[in-house]
Amino acid sequence: MNPGAFEAVDERLVSTLDDLLDQQSLAPGIVVNALFNRLVTAVLSVPESAAETVLAALPPSRPPAVFRAVASAGEHALERVWADRIASSPDPAETFARFPYRENYRLLVEMELQAVRRQGTTPRQVLLLGSGPLPLTALCLAEHGIAVHCVDHDAEAIRLSSAAFGRLGAVGVTFEHAEAAAANPPRPVDVVLLAGLVGADDAAKAAVLDKAVTHLGPNGLVLARSARGLRTLLYPRVGPEALAGLTVVDEADPEVDAPGTDVINSAILARPTEPGRAPRP
Repeated sequence: MNPGAFEAVDERLVSTLDDLLDQQSLAPGIVVNALFNRLVTAVLSVPESAAETVLAALPPSRPPAVFRAVASAGEHALERVWADRIASSPDPAETFARFPYRENYRLLVEMELQAVRRQGTTPRQVLLLGSGPLPLTALCLAEHGIAVHCVDHDAEAIRLSSAAFGRLGAVGVTFEHAEAAAANPPRPVDVVLLAGLVGADDAAKAAVLDKAVTHLGPNGLVLARSARGLRTLLYPRVGPEALAGLTVVDEADPEVDAPGTDVINSAILARPTEPGRAPRP
């Protein structure tokens, strides 16, 4: 990208963020949807090799943390509205089919499952930490015959998601209202999946994973959703400190493993290595 292109992207990012901050609500609607689409398009237009230049040009009043906070709030608002629509719809399947990012989640989960299978694991049980009001990840996994235990610290998110999934007739998906570190799945799992927004920083993520790995069965894997390049404006990057006591065995990168798609998250796969973090029998 030439310098002029960098400036254009930077201006587009900041102006879009300012427009979102000016909204009275981030609930989905014509204006909010268009602004988030513009933000994601700008993020995806920058290759990872050029991201540092764009990030360095952001004004001090608009650091990446502000972008992530707005993106997180928008995602939560979107899922809340759609979960309620599905739960109250006379045709929940048809309503769910119109969810705007359903295909993105399908592609993300497919990318992650390929990475898990490269490690010789065929998952049958997954613990999803930070499932949110409408856990598309759980539904995509369930379509592969995988049982998913969804955990979220927000009681309203659990109420909405369980109601929506009940109407959709999802099989093998269970819900628990708890802090991520206090999750209590009914049985050992093959994969602990840490959603991208769980843990405000690496120390918080490490504290969650320190407890979560005790729920892994033999040869179980941790899958931590992360972000690379300019995608860190939407989701935080998972650093080495978050994976203390774990051995990283692979990473799925959307620019390599899902090119040409709108998949945002990368995924880091790891296994427990410290005796104090050994899986339960």
